[in-house]
Amino acid sequence: MRRGERVGKYRLTRGPVEGGRGAVWFAVDTELGRPVVLKRALLEDNSQADFDELLAEARALAKFSHPNVVTLYDAVRAGKGKRSTFWLVMEHVTGGSLDVPVKMAPELAAHVGAQIASALAALHAKGIVHCDVKPGNIVVTHERVAKLADFGAAYRVDGSETITPNGPVSLTPFYAAPEAFRGAPERASDVFSLGATLYCLVTGTPPLRGAGRMVRLEAISPRVGPLRGLLTAMLQYDPGARPTAAEALGALTDIAGPPEQFPALPEAAAATTPYTATVAYREEAGGGLQPRLSTSLVRRRPLLTAGAAAVTALAIAVPFVVMSLGDDSGADDGAPSAKPAKLTSADFIGDPRTANPCALLDADVFARYEQAELDADYGNFNRCDVLLKQRGEEVVDVRVELDADPLPEGVARRTTGRVTVVERDPEREECERAVAVTGARENSLRVTAAARRPDDVKEPLCDTADRATGRAVKVLNRGAIPRRSPDFSPSSLAHQDACTLLDIKALEEVPGIDAQDPDVGFGRWDCQWKSTTSEYEVDLRFDQGSLPDDENARSTRLSDHQAIVLPEDEGPGSCRVEVVHRKYTGVDRVEGTERVALVVKGAGRKDRPCEMATDLAGAAAAALPPA
Repeated sequence: MRRGERVGKYRLTRGPVEGGRGAVWFAVDTELGRPVVLKRALLEDNSQADFDELLAEARALAKFSHPNVVTLYDAVRAGKGKRSTFWLVMEHVTGGSLDVPVKMAPELAAHVGAQIASALAALHAKGIVHCDVKPGNIVVTHERVAKLADFGAAYRVDGSETITPNGPVSLTPFYAAPEAFRGAPERASDVFSLGATLYCLVTGTPPLRGAGRMVRLEAISPRVGPLRGLLTAMLQYDPGARPTAAEALGALTDIAGPPEQFPALPEAAAATTPYTATVAYREEAGGGLQPRLSTSLVRRRPLLTAGAAAVTALAIAVPFVVMSLGDDSGADDGAPSAKPAKLTSADFIGDPRTANPCALLDADVFARYEQAELDADYGNFNRCDVLLKQRGEEVVDVRVELDADPLPEGVARRTTGRVTVVERDPEREECERAVAVTGARENSLRVTAAARRPDDVKEPLCDTADRATGRAVKVLNRGAIPRRSPDFSPSSLAHQDACTLLDIKALEEVPGIDAQDPDVGFGRWDCQWKSTTSEYEVDLRFDQGSLPDDENARSTRLSDHQAIVLPEDEGPGSCRVEVVHRKYTGVDRVEGTERVALVVKGAGRKDRPCEMATDLAGAAAAALPPA
C-alpha cells in the first residue's frame, strides 16, 4: 500500500504506522471527510465467504455505540482474488494511551476507571466480554474522556460463539483474572482486570500474585487509599465474589467526585500506540494451559470469526501524561516484602518497547573505579551501559542487554529468589552472565563486563559482571523490569520493525538468503539473515549515540539520509554502513543520532562487501518513515 491509494472510499494519508508490518494506516473517509484508521485483518484464506463473515461480524459490532468505547466503523475489501486485502476501519483517537510508567492519585484513577466501568457495563449487557482490560487498552482524549480500545480478545458469553475447548485465549498475564488462565473468562473477569489496571495506575505496578494466580490481598499497597475496599472486592479470586461492572461504576464515581476537579491533559503530537506483547494460552491434551508469546497484530479469537478476530479499536496517540493529584515522592509504600509470584517471560519483560534496561544497572556499585557513568544512549534500544573510568579514560564497559532468546547453557547456574543466573565461559577481555526469571520460556537478559584498557582493570572482570548482575537480580526479584520514563520520541526508530526495512527484492543481491526467514532480535530492533549456500550474513539493527569517527570511514548520502561507510568494521570481508534517521539531544544535552546499521559479513574482498552493504543500506534508507 502507498500514500494516496484508496481502500474502498478511504484514501490513505500516512503510514504504515504500527509494528512496521504495513498493517495500520491513517486515512480519510472521502465521503464523510472524517479521519479514520485502517487496520488490516488477516483471514484464514482470501475467500469471499470469509470476508462476508468478517463483514457481518464487524458491522454488527460497529452498531455498538458508547462514549467510552473506541468505535469500529466498517470492514472493507481491496483487490481481487488471492491478492485481495481486508481492512477494519476505526475511529481515529488523538488522545493518549495509559501504558506509561506514571503513578496517579487514587481519585484520578477512579475518574478514569468509572468511565471504563461504564463501557464494560454496556458491553456486558450485550453479552460481550472484553477479556483484555489493561492500561495499554485505555486511551484518554484531550477532552478527558477515557475510552476502551482493542477488542481483539473479546468474545460473546450469551450466544452460540464461545471459547472452544482447544482454542487459544489471548490475555495479558499482569491483568488477567485467574479463571481466564483456565480458559473460562466471564463478565467478572473484566471487573478483575479493571481492578488490576487501577492498582497499576496508582502504584506503578500490577498487584502481587501468589499460588493459583491469586492476588495477595494482604500486600495491597497503602498508596491506593480510598480505593482499597473496592479493589479488594474487584480482585477476589472467586468471580462470584466480585462486584458487577455497574456496581464498580457506582463505587468509582463516589470516590472520584465531580469530573471538573480534574486537570486537562497537556497538548501532545500524534504517534502510534506502542507494540504490546500478549500471551496466548492453549489447553493441552494433558490438562492445563501452556503459554506462548504472541505479538501478532491479529489475535485468534472468535468474536470476529477464526482467522479474522482482530476488531482492534486502535488508538493512534502519544502516551497519556498524567498530572498527578497526590504525592509521588517514590518513597517506600510500606507493602510487605513477601516473595512475589512466579512470573512468565512476558511478565518480567512486559512491553519490549517500554522495558527500561537502565533500571537494571546501578553505577554506585562500582566503587573501585574513579568514575562510573551511566550511558543510556549506547548501541541498540535494548541496551544500557555503565562506563568505568580511570583518569578520564574508559577502562571497562558494563552493559545490560535485553535478549529475545531464553537462557543459554553455561558453565554454572545459580538461583536467587525467582531469578536464575547462568555463568558463561569467561574470556580474557570479557565476562558475561545471562539472567532470567526462573522457568521463563522466552526472553532473558545479558550482563557483560568488557575491558577497554585491560592493563588498567581494577578487579577481575567476572567480579565486575557479578556486581552488575546482583543489581539486576535484586530488581527482578521485586517484580517486572521497570518502564522507561520518558518514553521514546514519536519519531524514534524504536517504533519501527527492523525486519521490514529490507524486502525480498533488496535481499536478492545476497546469494543463498531466504528473505522471509530472519533471526529476529529483541523488540524487533535487529534482524539477521544468513545464507544457506555461502558464508554471507546480513545484519540490520538500530544504533544510537555519537556518530562513528573511524579514520577509515567515508561519508555518503542514501535516499537523502546522511550515511557513513565503515570497511572491515567487523572483521575481514565485512562492511558496515550506518544511515542517520534523526538527531536528538540527550539528557546530558549532548547531541546524538539514531541510525540504521547495515552489516555484511562473510564476503571476500574481491566480492566488494561495501558495495553490497551500501546497496542494502540504501534500500533500508528508502523504507524509513519521515523523521
